[in-house]
Formats: sequence, structure tokens, C-alpha cells
Amino acid sequence: MTVEVVGTHFNVNAYSDDEAAVRTTLLEGAVKILYGDNRASFLKPGQQANLARSGEFKIINDADTEETVAWKNGTFLFKKESLESIMKQVSRWYGVEVIFQDKIPGQFVATLPRNVSVSRLLKIFEMAGGVHFEIDDTNRKITVRR
Repeated sequence: MTVEVVGTHFNVNAYSDDEAAVRTTLLEGAVKILYGDNRASFLKPGQQANLARSGEFKIINDADTEETVAWKNGTFLFKKESLESIMKQVSRWYGVEVIFQDKIPGQFVATLPRNVSVSRLLKIFEMAGGVHFEIDDTNRKITVRR
């Protein structure tokens, strides 16, 4: 996907670690999205372009812009997210490897400052129940268990 900026505020989410899609979310202004065989779309404020790994392209008209730019505002914002999704962000932000020993069902809701320590963040999720974390500081690994 190519994003052409036309005087705007926007966010691009393009991680290579198993994210399902590359996402571009427009806050204000305009962006031109080029994808596939020279196909193009213009985004309007509040829209999000999603390009899945499979090549499927779609535009979401009512994107959650608050969640999209939470990182820029210094917060983690989780709205009904799986622990797997949350731990991807934890892994990137804190530079740790995350290992799941068990599948943790359910969805989590939380708003936390990004400057919180990783141990404090994990304690908060443990207090929600159903999950336990083991931190290996030496090897920078977090193991997730029920």
C-alpha cells in the first residue's frame, strides 16, 4: 500500500509481526491510498483503509480514531481486545518477548498511561482475573499462563 499525503493528520499501522492488515486512518485533511494494480482511493476524515495480508482491500467509514492515536496521546487504550492483541503492543513498547503457555479467553478493556512499568501493567491485567504472568528480566521474556 502506498499512502500519498495531501496536507493532513493521519496514522499508519504497519507492523510485520502477524498483524492482520496494514491500516491507514485519516483524522483530518486527505490522503490518497494506492494499492493493488494501481488502484486508488481517497480517504475522508474518520475513515480507515485496511489492506489485509491476503490482498483484500476495504475502507471502514466509522474508524475508532481515539483508539488509533492513543499511542500519540501517551496511553494504551484497549477496547474489548484479546490478550494476544494487547501483548503484541506490550512486546513492541517494552521490547520483550511474549510466550503464551495457555490460551486466555475473553476480551479486556483498559486505559493506561504508556509510562506505566511493565510489571504494573501486567498486575492490572492479573487483577482482572484468569491470567498470570511470569517475568524473566534477564532474558526479557514474559510468559502468559492461566
